[in-house]
Amino acid sequence: MNLKYAGILTAFAVSAVMAQNTAPVAETAAPAPAPVAEVAPVQAEPVVEQTPAQAEDKFTQAEKELAPETLFSEPTAVRGADAAKPVQKKTTKKFVYRPVYSPSEIETSNGPVKTVYVSEVARADTIDMDQLRGLIPLKFTFGLQGFIGSAFLSGDNGHYEYDRYSGLTWSVGAFALFPLDEYNMAFKTGALFEHNKVGNSYSEVYKENYGEYRFSFSQYRISLPLLFSLKSARSNLYFDVGVQPSFAISDTFKMKSSDKKINAKEDMLDNDYRSVIDWSIIFGFGIRANRYVGFDARFCWGINNQYDDYNAFGINNLTSKSFNVGATFYVF
Repeated sequence: MNLKYAGILTAFAVSAVMAQNTAPVAETAAPAPAPVAEVAPVQAEPVVEQTPAQAEDKFTQAEKELAPETLFSEPTAVRGADAAKPVQKKTTKKFVYRPVYSPSEIETSNGPVKTVYVSEVARADTIDMDQLRGLIPLKFTFGLQGFIGSAFLSGDNGHYEYDRYSGLTWSVGAFALFPLDEYNMAFKTGALFEHNKVGNSYSEVYKENYGEYRFSFSQYRISLPLLFSLKSARSNLYFDVGVQPSFAISDTFKMKSSDKKINAKEDMLDNDYRSVIDWSIIFGFGIRANRYVGFDARFCWGINNQYDDYNAFGINNLTSKSFNVGATFYVF
């Protein structure tokens, strides 16, 4: 056997010896499996069932929080770009502000966009809750009034079938408005300085002279209207009804003939021919155009004879009537 074959056999023998020596080492190198720790079972929390009384209390509390008087009792100003910011409330009352449109609706809408301001304090750029709901409250106010119109003295004087004296009337004065409830009823009173100038003419024989005679009355008085004013909650149109006592301060009667031969003049008040107090029933209506100006119309119906004690010239049974239109100026 040559050296070549001897080297090959030697290499195989060495390899077999090394394989036998490494096998036990591999078996001892594998670690034994670790013992598994026992885990205590997790216990589920007990479920607490709510009684019907507890559930009803929650619903009652939610209804109170969502009630309109709680939600909208104290609105806070929301303006323009500040609408996206959180509202800072000064009190603990809760309310909900619900926008009427979203930014996308503004961009796609072709109509005008109206911004509504709701504020705790009335300012020039805000409105109160009454205005937002379309209600017009009654508030105490006072101011000045002026009227102009037609006046009449008429009645059956016992000598002629019918006498009618007509002419011009005007009055100026002050008034005050006292609300009796929030929106519908108020008491209105004041003082007016009035002047009536009425006349009439007809043909008659007086002291054997035939001609045309002209009669006229010039009256001054102070009137105190006592009125109830009624309106609806959403309207500035109102109706007035009441009584008016008037105190005469001057009354002059004149008679002239067409030929100027007769020129009679009587002071009806100084001679006690005139009733000192006149009573009238008033019906009227008006509208408050804005905060400071309004317009009125009134009809005054006299209910007493003004010249009961004057028998001359057949004017002892006359009552007054008038129709007036005017303007009212409010201080606030």
